Amino acid sequence: MNEEMMTTGFTGADAAKGPTAGYDPVLKFRSKLKKKSKEDKKLVMPGNKLGESTENPSTPTRLFQYKVTIPEVGETIVYASSPAELRQKMRLLINYRYRGDVKIERIMPANAGKFFMDKRMNHLRNVKENVDKQMQQQMTQQQIANEKKKVNMKIKELQSQLQKKTASLKLKARAGGAQATVDR
Repeated sequence: MNEEMMTTGFTGADAAKGPTAGYDPVLKFRSKLKKKSKEDKKLVMPGNKLGESTENPSTPTRLFQYKVTIPEVGETIVYASSPAELRQKMRLLINYRYRGDVKIERIMPANAGKFFMDKRMNHLRNVKENVDKQMQQQMTQQQIANEKKKVNMKIKELQSQLQKKTASLKLKARAGGAQATVDR
């Protein structure tokens, strides 16, 4: 009986019913994956799906990256399909006094990534410097507190010495010994 169990396994030759029924064929998962087209990889305006542009629904909305420098605000990356569209949006957002000073520059995606990475690193560096400054201020305040404690201890010590001397001088004055030191 053990030999029969050893010789039979999960093979296609086994009976269709029973504990050692035939094996299932390997499923082809690759055919089930949806193949992505090149159009899916294009940069699309947030909120729009590919092929849903506002002007012409049949054409995809392709966005480019522009570095916008605004006075007294700084630099940022803005997505737009053309510089003219970006200028039109900026006219709505920026006060007319500052419109002439706004600079728009087309940049490549790698430069945009570098821009954001540099901005992030500057922020982390500033956070670290602020933490270092706070730590330095905390250490300085602790040193000041220690020095104040030392000074207060010396003051108390000097006060106790003064009290002892005045007490001893009063004792000598009662005994008459203080007169000799005062007369000289």
